[in-house]
Amino acid sequence: MKNRMSRYFTTTLVVLIALVVGFVAGCTSKSPVTSAENKNIQHAGAMPDNVKGVHTVPATGTIDVAFSPTGGIMSMIINEINNAKKSIQIQAYSFTSTEIIHALINAKQRGVDVRIILDKSNVTGDDKDNPRGQKEKELLDSIVSSGILVKIDSDFQIAHSKVMIIDGIDVITGSFNFTYSAEHNNAENCLLLHGNKQLADQYIQNWQWRWDATKPYSK
Repeated sequence: MKNRMSRYFTTTLVVLIALVVGFVAGCTSKSPVTSAENKNIQHAGAMPDNVKGVHTVPATGTIDVAFSPTGGIMSMIINEINNAKKSIQIQAYSFTSTEIIHALINAKQRGVDVRIILDKSNVTGDDKDNPRGQKEKELLDSIVSSGILVKIDSDFQIAHSKVMIIDGIDVITGSFNFTYSAEHNNAENCLLLHGNKQLADQYIQNWQWRWDATKPYSK
């Protein structure tokens, strides 16, 4: 009887100790992503009121749609850039298409105000699918050398928007990254929304928020 009571007491004590150790460890341990998560949460809370919420605008204008691989997206974007007269505002995750870069440089040379916000992976090479190398650096430096203003968005895990706003009235958006792979190797979609000023204004407000919050890239 004494042996059974002793075993019972010992087992109970072991269980209690394990529970206490687990509780203390859970209270004192820190997740390795806590600081990043907190940063994202805090930054999301800083979103201005004019950007927050669901924005409903009237359907107007026309819409072009194209798909990849090699379904016409690149030529659609290049044509729109070539027709820009006043301004091109861009948010991009990956930005390595030489065709698009050359079209933007040409637009800058004819007097179009071109401004670009890029995800930090374009500088740091954090994108594992497309680590930044010498070619990417040369492309980015060529953009800056042309006089185009470039800023780097480092405030989020990923600055994942793929947007061009042309002359404050046309909007290009969709899954399509501005890269060779997106055009030739991936299954992507892209919309070009013509002539909807209220819709473009919503994209401009979001673009302006990020532009004001980001730092210029320098070679």
